[in-house]
Amino acid sequence: MALPTIGWTISQWRDAQIASSPEEATKRLVDLVSTFDKSDPAWITFATPEQVTAEFQAVLDSGKDPKDLPLFGVPFAPKDNIDAATFPTTAACPAYLYNPDKDATIVAVLKAAGAVVVGKTNLDQFATGLVGARSPYGKTPSAFSDKHVSGGSSAGSGNVVGRGIVPFSLGTDTAGSGRVPAMLNNVIGLKPTRGAFSATGVVPACRTLDCVSVFAMTVPDAQLVFSIAAQYDAADAYSRPLPKNLLTSFGPKPRFAVPDEPIFYYEKKNPVLYKAALEKFAEIGVEIVPQDFSVLYKLAACLYDGPWVAERYTVIADLVKSNPEAINPVVLGIVKKAENFTAADLFKYEYLRKDLERAIEQQFSEFDGFIVPTAPLNPTFEELEKEPVLVNSYQGTYTNFVNFADMSALAIPAGFRDDGLPFGVTLISNTFNDYALLDLAQRFLAQAPRRIANTEYYTKAGTDDKMIPGIPKVPKTKGFMELAVVGAHLSGLPLNWQLTELDATLAYKTSTSPDYRLYHLSNTTPPKPGLRRITPGHESLVGEKIELEVYNIPSEHFGAFIAQVPPPLAIGSVELENGHWVKGFVCEENGFEGAKDVTKYGGWRGYIKDLTSAKATKKPFDTVLVANRGEIAVRIVKTLKKLGIKSVAVFSEADRFAPHVLNADDAVSLEGDTAAETYLRIDKIIAAAKATGSQAIIPGYGFLSENAEFAEACEKEKIVFVGPSADSIRLLGLKHSAREIATKANVPLVPGTGLLETVEEAVEAAERIGYPVMLKSTAGGGGIGLQRCVDTEDLKKAYDSVRRLGQSYFNDSGVFLERYVENARHVEVQVFGDGFGQGIALGERDCSLQRRNQKIIEETPAPNLPDATRIKMEEAAESLVRTMKYKCAGTVEYIYDANRDEFYFLEVNTRLQVEHPVTEMTTGLDLVEWMLLIAANMAPSFDPAKLKLTGASMEARLYAENPVKDFLPSPGQLIEVKFPVGVRVDTWVAKGTEVSTSFDPLLAKIIVHGKDRADALQKLIDALETTVVSGIVTNIDYLRSIAKSELFATGAVSTRLLDSWKYNASAIELLAPGSYTTVQDYPGRVKLWKIGVPPSGPMDDYGFRLANSIVGNHEQAPAIECTLNGPSIKFHCDTVVAITGGSTKPTLDGKEIPTWEPVEVKKGQSLVVGKINTGARCYIGIRGGLDVPEYLGSRSTFALGNLGGYNGRVLKFGDILFLGDPTLKSCTIPAPISEPKAADKSLIPSYPKVWNIGVLSGPHGAPDFFTQKSIDEFLASQWKVHYNSNRFGVRLIGSKPQWARPDGGEAGLHPSNVHDCVYALGAINFTGDEPVILTCDGPSLGGFVCPVTVAEAEMWKVGQLKPGDMIQFVQITFDRAIELKKIQDKNTASASGSVLEMPEEEPLKNPILFEAPETTTNPKVVYRQAGDRFVLVEYGENVLDLRLSYRVYQLSEMVKERQTKGIVEMSPGVRSVLIQYNGLETTQSELIKVLTSYESEFILSDNWQVPSRVIRLPLAFEDSATLAAVDRYRETIRSSAPWLPNNVDFLQQVNHLESRDIVRDILYEAKFLVLGLGDVFLGAPCAVPLDPRHRLLGTKYNPSRTFTPNGTVGIGGMYMCIYTMDSPGGYQLVGRTIPIWDKLTLGQQDRPWLLDIYDRIEYYPVSEEELAAITDEVNHGRYKIDIQDGVFDYGEYSKWLNEHAEELMEYATKQREGTEEIAKLIQVSNAELQASEETREEDVSEISENAVPVYGEVAGRFWKDLVKVGDVVKKGDGIIVVEAMKTEMVVSAPSGGKVVKIVHRSGDFVEAGDIVAYLEE
Repeated sequence: MALPTIGWTISQWRDAQIASSPEEATKRLVDLVSTFDKSDPAWITFATPEQVTAEFQAVLDSGKDPKDLPLFGVPFAPKDNIDAATFPTTAACPAYLYNPDKDATIVAVLKAAGAVVVGKTNLDQFATGLVGARSPYGKTPSAFSDKHVSGGSSAGSGNVVGRGIVPFSLGTDTAGSGRVPAMLNNVIGLKPTRGAFSATGVVPACRTLDCVSVFAMTVPDAQLVFSIAAQYDAADAYSRPLPKNLLTSFGPKPRFAVPDEPIFYYEKKNPVLYKAALEKFAEIGVEIVPQDFSVLYKLAACLYDGPWVAERYTVIADLVKSNPEAINPVVLGIVKKAENFTAADLFKYEYLRKDLERAIEQQFSEFDGFIVPTAPLNPTFEELEKEPVLVNSYQGTYTNFVNFADMSALAIPAGFRDDGLPFGVTLISNTFNDYALLDLAQRFLAQAPRRIANTEYYTKAGTDDKMIPGIPKVPKTKGFMELAVVGAHLSGLPLNWQLTELDATLAYKTSTSPDYRLYHLSNTTPPKPGLRRITPGHESLVGEKIELEVYNIPSEHFGAFIAQVPPPLAIGSVELENGHWVKGFVCEENGFEGAKDVTKYGGWRGYIKDLTSAKATKKPFDTVLVANRGEIAVRIVKTLKKLGIKSVAVFSEADRFAPHVLNADDAVSLEGDTAAETYLRIDKIIAAAKATGSQAIIPGYGFLSENAEFAEACEKEKIVFVGPSADSIRLLGLKHSAREIATKANVPLVPGTGLLETVEEAVEAAERIGYPVMLKSTAGGGGIGLQRCVDTEDLKKAYDSVRRLGQSYFNDSGVFLERYVENARHVEVQVFGDGFGQGIALGERDCSLQRRNQKIIEETPAPNLPDATRIKMEEAAESLVRTMKYKCAGTVEYIYDANRDEFYFLEVNTRLQVEHPVTEMTTGLDLVEWMLLIAANMAPSFDPAKLKLTGASMEARLYAENPVKDFLPSPGQLIEVKFPVGVRVDTWVAKGTEVSTSFDPLLAKIIVHGKDRADALQKLIDALETTVVSGIVTNIDYLRSIAKSELFATGAVSTRLLDSWKYNASAIELLAPGSYTTVQDYPGRVKLWKIGVPPSGPMDDYGFRLANSIVGNHEQAPAIECTLNGPSIKFHCDTVVAITGGSTKPTLDGKEIPTWEPVEVKKGQSLVVGKINTGARCYIGIRGGLDVPEYLGSRSTFALGNLGGYNGRVLKFGDILFLGDPTLKSCTIPAPISEPKAADKSLIPSYPKVWNIGVLSGPHGAPDFFTQKSIDEFLASQWKVHYNSNRFGVRLIGSKPQWARPDGGEAGLHPSNVHDCVYALGAINFTGDEPVILTCDGPSLGGFVCPVTVAEAEMWKVGQLKPGDMIQFVQITFDRAIELKKIQDKNTASASGSVLEMPEEEPLKNPILFEAPETTTNPKVVYRQAGDRFVLVEYGENVLDLRLSYRVYQLSEMVKERQTKGIVEMSPGVRSVLIQYNGLETTQSELIKVLTSYESEFILSDNWQVPSRVIRLPLAFEDSATLAAVDRYRETIRSSAPWLPNNVDFLQQVNHLESRDIVRDILYEAKFLVLGLGDVFLGAPCAVPLDPRHRLLGTKYNPSRTFTPNGTVGIGGMYMCIYTMDSPGGYQLVGRTIPIWDKLTLGQQDRPWLLDIYDRIEYYPVSEEELAAITDEVNHGRYKIDIQDGVFDYGEYSKWLNEHAEELMEYATKQREGTEEIAKLIQVSNAELQASEETREEDVSEISENAVPVYGEVAGRFWKDLVKVGDVVKKGDGIIVVEAMKTEMVVSAPSGGKVVKIVHRSGDFVEAGDIVAYLEE
């Protein structure tokens, strides 16, 4: 039976030993050594039980606290060439055996840290070999195969860790012995920098090269042992102290060299794994650069071919001479080579070694290190016997050179071969970069779970291989200064010596913040860089990140260094990528005159490399400016990058974060918003080109692409215009001159005229041509200035109109006539000319499918076009190009008359066309590349023989237009974007893109290519069906309908086809939205309660589910919820609907229809739901469901959080919602599962005025929170529903509770206060003395008690409560609640059965399900019932104790690890956890039994660690938005309160601080530990300062604010919160940070919420302006938050608390002074507020059943009324004003009538959907 300790890591061993008694801990070690077997070839000797007992007793007797010993009771095994007292040392040679009288220094150091030696391991004799088979004690096999070697010489040490016997072991490494066994046993092998570990007490192999090494199972274990063992030893002449400032990271984008031709000899499997490992490194940001490794191999060969073998000889020379038979023959043969070398040979090889070292330094200076295979082979013993020396030599290929070159190395696992054997890679870097290698290893290994050694365990991704924070300890900065360098002082560059000469050390590599540009300063030799900061919003320049290195330079040498800095360079402050500021190189502004911008290289190193290795191939240009935006700009930038040309983007303010800007090498702001202010401004475009040194400008299409003045302006400034000449643009842009050119080129013209002077001339010409004719403006375009005339009368009417349009739009009134071709097709030919008379046609395109002259779908080749005609078209087009010596790309467009098989010249577009990709797909050419080459007079071959057209291609244009509403523009933010895989998509949009009406509505072009037209069409249909764009309405459904039509399939297209196209949208349209109408689904958004995302979903899931069941929908299909007043809906398709829920009288086209049964609806019909008479909500189920996007697992709307449903909001007038279509590949709405059928009448519930609602006791009851009498009265009383009831909660009016305690203790002043815990859905929550039923959009985390919870099956009733209804709560049992749930599920699924019986009252039950008192090892534990689907577990007393929080963590982790049956979610609070479970899967008693059994496995400890990231956020203290929120509160809600007029002043006063600045300082100094999420919504943290001196006393607002800006930081008592959305709130406001809820996951994380529990938040100061710029970047996903992975060590924290206990107590005592007076002041103030509210008389007047309610549309405070009771109003007149989100919003009358009641008064809070007034018609 395997020991339970097998596979334990150091932390697991240590934690178990500390938590055990000395006897138990000793027994654990004895049990371990008792399993060791003498026949095991991994061991040479191992400890007896007596030895290990004595050794551990020495640790216990050391007098040190076990918590202070990092290796307390942890077993380890040194290699048997390392001395350990009481064990013999043999070096695997019995004849060499001796008994050391003391430990090797490194063993002594580890034992002093608490470690215990349990044995000594086998090795290749005298550490000579890499195979592990050269030992008389046996051949050590791999931990994975007895047929394969373990690797040597540290074979045994690698094996015992590989088998999980010990968590770490020691080896030695001269030529790779600390690395090769690591690979072959799937463990970590750390070969430190030479001299980092003492070698005193180690039998040498080659003393000048030897290193003691470490084998471990995880990165943090290797890190920990290194940190302990790396100590300077004066007794070891080769020992070296670690530098004071170690490199701990290579930065986010390190550069590593790999062999360009990796050597694996005959091995076939390992190369595959090596390639995969390199790809994984590339994925985490490592730049992988293949290099020639020849120089490294040459150095490696010196080890055994050179005189260093004599070092081995000196160790055993006596034995060689006296007893050579005792030595392994292979080892003896190697050692005796020393006899062949002379002293001269030694110096010869030493000179060679130094020469090779210098060559290595020169070749690899720009790299951070190497990534190599640890070993090429996984040899078998059989292979080794055949070639013992050769195999050994092969294994040293990548290891032998490392110690020679004085490098650090780390071998790590890299996967498994298909035969089950492990593979590994080794990371190699410079001296003392050991920690940086560990950091890179953790990045590589922590991405995914991996097998630990050869055990059954796997690491947890992101946890087990993460390094331990705080190791190495950061030295005190006193005496050092951080200096950022960007130029020749970078490592490996010429001036780096100036730093190292002054004892400066490299601290880390990083980059600047994205606000800098880098320049090569003019007239500097050698070249010098200038770093320039670009402020956000700069008029012309946009900053980027620049590579830099940060050095620690001794303060006393800083002045000497500065003295070497020549002007215009200077030392200033530089902002790093993580937001930190350090001293660094900057440049005076005058230094940039004449400087060259080299930002595109990313740093000085890249620029210098480019200077020294210029490309041999000539580019058409070095820098090109793209004068466009959108998809064409993105597409052009791709070609520029392909050609190695620097791309310059220009942008409007709206496009600052657009892809074309971000993808370009440089970008210039055009300082404006509209097209007229930016992209159409010739002067700004030219200025941008000149400023960036652009040699050419490419305009794409649209904007200035066909502007002759622009082309001339470029020519004037000596900038190449990538397009035709200005003369060509001008001549071909005018219709009459274009026709003249076409005539000269023998291009067929439509019968027509030249320019007409009079209408009479026009009439005469029309008679000659024949009607119908087309009257055209000569300068027209885009469909403007065209008029079809069927007779003379039409022509006369149109003549003057067309002339005026031409003059107005194009400043040219010229007109002409052409024959109008019925059913014309639009066919165009793509042409290129070289400007010297050569031209070529690249095929034709059919663009006939147009809507209002806007192309929709284009294709090539044109369908149903005779080949002879196609050839004629191309010849004519080429003739035109040649005739006028046209230059660059153009399109000759024709009208094709299919009836006559004739084509006529239409026009020439002198630019690239939108549809050009279809030509690229069939030709394989890059048309943009051709344009650039031709513009540079480097035209490609125009030989038609080289042109090959293949297959067919189609392009569909995706527009932001609403086809259901006559293609109106559809602006907004895209919340979901999915394009098909495997097809070309030219686009500029992605998730999060804001689509504006200021620019063209084209979103994307979806382009396919097939072997023929049928194949291409099918691919187009598939592509369109898989395309998803949500957030706005697009024409995607319209495109699908066209692509799938018979007409398009047959190619029967014409330019007028779509004019009569009948588009049938499967959609509904909101004609009137109702009062609060949303899309919901069932069961809503589950398993996210723990982070503050409410489930949403239907308030009445009973009615909702039946609505879906009636129409035959799947249970999860989205449907519509209506509140109080339903919507009016127009149907654009045939379908089936059902209306359930509260009673209403819906009509279809004015005729009343039944409810609770299916109703067929025809296209064009309108449904009016109207007023809900009884109940509060009704539901509209529509067959197929509503196709809204899924967000966080649900399609339900959470309107307050602006997420889910239809664009995250309530439905509005004009909204278009498409129905689910299961035939579409993109549709994920579940298809209908049955035919529609009516619900049984017996299922239709009644909606009374007095409701009986079943509740279960708990979680908080009597006698600990309430008196028993109070609970009895609560259940006996009837409660009235308050008018301020909604989806967030149903407020109740009734008697005040009687409390069993005077206050909430540490949690607050009111007895209802508890430390923040997670609420159960349906809990009746006492916020003070006022109860609220928490519903599906309610808060998850809060600090108030809940005496009872509504049963899940009874929650539908809560959803139907309306203001004024009465409630009688009825106590029921858990079993009864589950029975009701089962019946409800069955009835709603089948739409049959009978309505649930009223629950019968059951005896009151104590909500406490389990309770255990506090013991010495465990806190008090209470399990509280919280309804029939939740249990609240509380630990300890109602105080803040982080150990209780850890207990919550332990329970949650164990539930996750053991996948406890029935548990849905664990939602932690400060000292509690809410457990949601499925009562249908497990009973309450079963669950409690399992969970309480877990409790017995935990021990309350001060020694624990949890994953904990440090997240540094910018904070603008008391910014204007924060202060405005406070002022608004004072103006609209409460004019005076203790916390007014300024919250910071209040905090200063309450906490007796000398200055308000201390509040600010505390915010910037504090480290806030996150203990809960969702305070109140969406991942908002409940965080506490770790330093008790940073915990500020205070109170929350009463009443709360209606508006708190997103990102505001608030203080509520000892807790800190960041508001994650614009929302109400009650914390004291101190400033604002960035948004931390990333709704669309645009930023660096793959989830919307930033924080995890136990994260530590730190703030750094920024100005309000800086915060605004950063926030803009955050909102566009461009800002990288400073996040550092780490661990929160409570043991260290507890130790710190104890060390500072006296001063902490002193501070707390001072802080509490006077708090009673403050509390009294607050109580008096609140009492005055309550008294003022109670003076208001409650209006109890009855409202007529015919009264029309007026609903609030937004949440906010009642500001003022605009009418009085008795006033007569008209529809649309203002009734009241609500203040919401800093805006005064008028609520208007929905109809005319007399005002009979105003429900609210000034200052009242009004929720969206609340009734604010009543009218009588």
